[in-house]
Amino acid sequence: MKLIAAQGEAQSRNFEMLLQKQVIADESADKAEARGGVWVRRVFVFFILFAVIVAPFLLSIVGTPVTVEKEGLGGIFNLLGLGAGGWESLNGFVLLPEVRQAMLAIVGFYFGSSQVR
Repeated sequence: MKLIAAQGEAQSRNFEMLLQKQVIADESADKAEARGGVWVRRVFVFFILFAVIVAPFLLSIVGTPVTVEKEGLGGIFNLLGLGAGGWESLNGFVLLPEVRQAMLAIVGFYFGSSQVR
């Protein structure tokens, strides 16, 4: 009987410690939310959406040229001068792979979290 009582006490102490840890974690989350981290994320999302959706249309209408580097063939062709790269001006806006990956992450975060609920 003493063994069963000791196990019961240990379980109740363990449960109370878990409750205290949860209270501390909740307080920490509330403090983090009060610092305004949500607005920083929203600003990032706004600028990424602007770069992917709005900027290509605006810059193509205005006719702003963008200079990009052409990739050469590489290897022996560069030594012979046949596959050398160079620079080329394009009209419009260049979407970098990093911006596209950020856009995919945003879409996955916002629409993926709605499917979990």
